[in-house]
Amino acid sequence: MGGDAAGDASAESNPGEIDRIVLLGSEGGDSPERMKGRKLFIVTRDDRSGDGPRLPGITEHYRKAPDPKKLVVLEGSAHAQFIFETDQGARLLEEMLRFLSEP
Repeated sequence: MGGDAAGDASAESNPGEIDRIVLLGSEGGDSPERMKGRKLFIVTRDDRSGDGPRLPGITEHYRKAPDPKKLVVLEGSAHAQFIFETDQGARLLEEMLRFLSEP
């Protein structure tokens, strides 16, 4: 739910208010086409909610979001912050740090 709130905040923000957003296992809210700034969507391939796999919905919201954006699909089924506790944790951290430090 935090990623949806962050994505909605980005969509409602004024240009320049939000420079970057990391969406970890989240579609990023209801208005991906209105999100501003740079966007990093990260999800594990087999992450599931009670409604089923998360990857299709995240991929669809990624497709609708304006550039600049990046989608990273990691192996496994961990959701959001729990990815750090898996063998994908180091890659997750690397992807996030790279994204946050890009000029």
